[in-house]
Amino acid sequence: MKVPARFLSSLLVCAGAAHAACPLPAGVSPSLSAGPVQASWSTEPARLEVGEPFVMRLTLCPADTRLLRVGATMPEHRHGMNYEPSFQSLGEGVWRVEGMVWHMSGRWELRLDTQLQGEPFTLTQSVNLQ
Repeated sequence: MKVPARFLSSLLVCAGAAHAACPLPAGVSPSLSAGPVQASWSTEPARLEVGEPFVMRLTLCPADTRLLRVGATMPEHRHGMNYEPSFQSLGEGVWRVEGMVWHMSGRWELRLDTQLQGEPFTLTQSVNLQ
């Protein structure tokens, strides 16, 4: 099926407008994305240490995206974190995640389970902790 170029241009303009309405913070970790959902995050403290708890500040776009679960695994070791983090919405797509502890050095895979308009989206990012 051939789609008229005029329709594609309109679609791109609409997608760009939706994205512009929810800018992700500058100067934080690289964005994650899955379908229409994007995320960025930063930590307190900024430098992560093995076995030390940290707080994550997470921004989800579009802002009405719901955060369902936050976790992390070490794929090479076939295990996850020893603790289940808790999280709360701060409004406008910003979430505070507490209780994160990466107890070993190596590659962790951060996983964010989200929902937008009833549809699930999983965002992942590899993080190397030295």
